[in-house]
Amino acid sequence: MRLHYLIIKRLTTIFSLFMLTSFFCMNAQESLELPHRHEMMLNLGSTVILSFPELSCEYILNKDITIGAAMRLSFDKEDGSGFNAKPFARWFLSRKDRQPATGFFLEAHSALGSQYVYDINTSEKESMFAAGLGLGVGYKSLWKNNWTSELFFGFGRNFIYDKEVENEDVSNYIRIGISIGKRF
Repeated sequence: MRLHYLIIKRLTTIFSLFMLTSFFCMNAQESLELPHRHEMMLNLGSTVILSFPELSCEYILNKDITIGAAMRLSFDKEDGSGFNAKPFARWFLSRKDRQPATGFFLEAHSALGSQYVYDINTSEKESMFAAGLGLGVGYKSLWKNNWTSELFFGFGRNFIYDKEVENEDVSNYIRIGISIGKRF
């Protein structure tokens, strides 16, 4: 059973890296002329408050739709987090006279990764793979020199996880953030 989780974790890592590199290699399908379609962001909420960094990259497909992925990694078994990748797609709903990919947005995302949970049988923290789907909302602003800031909140449901974990509820997860970034 442990080997099964290791294989899934490695496949998740490879899949996430593939997704991130493919975002940088995409060509625009629309004739919208945007000199800056890529964006890298740092989630200050998870980095400063929770002490595990979350980096994300986003690609602007057109002025209303973006795709991206967020990744975080923690080596601390005590806080319960581990490796996590969250591919997402966003639909921006604001006025037509605004900058592309800014304003209020709806987000659909998935979550793939591992986390440390307490095993009641061995009385130790063990790594567990989880995968799920979720929804979120947020707001993004574009500042001078292509700096961005965003606030977002989302929730999701894990569909793949170890159902034998008795002391912790891992069937749901929350996605929350205060991020700053740069478009290039």
